[in-house]
Amino acid sequence: MSEETPPARIRASHRDRERVLRLLSEAAADGRLDLAEFEERSERAHTARTLGELPALTGDLVPEELQPVRLTLRPAVALFSTVARRGRWVASPGEHVAALAGRVEVDMRQAVLPRSHHRMTVTAVLGRVEITVPEGVEVRMRGWSFLGRRTSTARPSRLSDPPVLEIDGFSLLGGVRVRAPRLRRFLSWRGRTRRRGIGT
Repeated sequence: MSEETPPARIRASHRDRERVLRLLSEAAADGRLDLAEFEERSERAHTARTLGELPALTGDLVPEELQPVRLTLRPAVALFSTVARRGRWVASPGEHVAALAGRVEVDMRQAVLPRSHHRMTVTAVLGRVEITVPEGVEVRMRGWSFLGRRTSTARPSRLSDPPVLEIDGFSLLGGVRVRAPRLRRFLSWRGRTRRRGIGT
């Protein structure tokens, strides 16, 4: 079995570099970066080949949740609060999401998934978890619920070998809902001969 590519060594796309350059431009415009810093960081963004080269360019400009590219993430846990995860982030195999008397929103339409079969443990106790996936993803709901609901409105994939999102865990007086808006946007799925996206 071949070793899985570490998130930092995954190849950066034009869109990854553009996200970083956009934030650098905003920071230069409002004075957070002087001209020399802007030019130096922009050059590094233009020449970046892997995702691991990008976070250091914007790490001191905005909070973690607003970073244009995120490689390492803590479990998404909402305790009497609301937590949102969206944008460009590298999903960890077997990651955990939990809403404990709170709400978690996970948008996977721009996420980078190292494997074409992604497993996620989702727990909702007196809370709610909303997961958004692109069209074309096969969603498999596992786990159990007691006085709660675990549902998916994602339509069956028309692909012969679709990317899979498998959701396990439990719901206790809470809810988990997966939905797939009708948008043609692609995720990057690695581990196959051809890079598979779940939308552009």
